[in-house]
Amino acid sequence: MEIKMTLNEALNINHILRSIIDGSGNDADALLKFRLLGIMKSLEPHISNFEAVRNETIAKFGKKTEDGKIQISADDTEAVESFNRELSKVINSEISVCIDKLKPEEIFGKGVSSEYLIGLYNIIEA
Repeated sequence: MEIKMTLNEALNINHILRSIIDGSGNDADALLKFRLLGIMKSLEPHISNFEAVRNETIAKFGKKTEDGKIQISADDTEAVESFNRELSKVINSEISVCIDKLKPEEIFGKGVSSEYLIGLYNIIEA
């Protein structure tokens, strides 16, 4: 199923999925983790593209440090504002992702916190 969402929503969902899969102390079973990995795989191209654009934008507005890394200094408010302005256009853009939504019985009662469930709301069947 094709789902439309902002890139920011995709980044948040990806972060939550990674936390559930990697997190210790949760009761997520192997089947749930397998389903979540499949969703992460669907998000992967968008996440990779975002990271590439973010790195290019850092290079555009940043300066080389003594150790050879390119960074945007927090003191350079103009560069920080320009970086944030340019990246916000990307983060707020709409993307389409092909995902089979999670069935409620696949995720509820599996040790996933309510905070994570709220973050995953758009990819859980109603």
